[in-house]
Amino acid sequence: MTLDGCGQMCKWILILFNVLYVLVGLLILGLGFYLRFSAEGPLNIDLKTNHFIFVVGLLMAVGAVILLTAVIGFCSENKTSLGVYSSLLTVLATAAIIAGILAYNNSHKFVDHVGEFYATVYGQYMIKKDWIRGTILKLFHNTFDCCGLGGTVQTILGETDVCPQRFSLLGLSISNSSNCLTVIVAQMQASSVLWFFLGIAGVMLFLLFCSILLYCGVKKRMYNSPLMYY
Repeated sequence: MTLDGCGQMCKWILILFNVLYVLVGLLILGLGFYLRFSAEGPLNIDLKTNHFIFVVGLLMAVGAVILLTAVIGFCSENKTSLGVYSSLLTVLATAAIIAGILAYNNSHKFVDHVGEFYATVYGQYMIKKDWIRGTILKLFHNTFDCCGLGGTVQTILGETDVCPQRFSLLGLSISNSSNCLTVIVAQMQASSVLWFFLGIAGVMLFLLFCSILLYCGVKKRMYNSPLMYY
């Protein structure tokens, strides 16, 4: 006996989201490992700060949990797997809500972590010039319309290739973007951070609802299936 229409719809919703979660989990986990183990400069100079290590460790943990949840979710018609999957979604949704509340109540510390992470990645990029750190910086720059630690620094060090606003003067590439550390502190609002985490929790709760419906559908199918004798 097959699943009913609602069960089939929930099954495909979970499959699509789990494919997306596998990609996101691999991306976050891979990014965390790359940043963590490629942060040494010339002569083995350590370019990691405590804020950087904290954020990267958090990325690795979140990526691993998302990846594990998605892999378990692919066993969508197994009651045990669905139970574990639902439990993990509950934990993730609860963690997202708690993280949002903590970030909201400690917005200054949260912004400091983000600012220090940016400054560390920027310092690493000035030495390594790798495209992954360059992409991270461009995301910051385009989001906050800023660049680096000040226009003069970019001019001297030639780092305007990742700046959203720049012009050429006497053959020098000059950035007229604002200092990112100042802009991040000024523009990153606690309410926006809270809504970001609540949005993530909302997605998790939606998937939890679908997994519960699918669990009920699988259970109903098992009870309605005719007994087979051999």
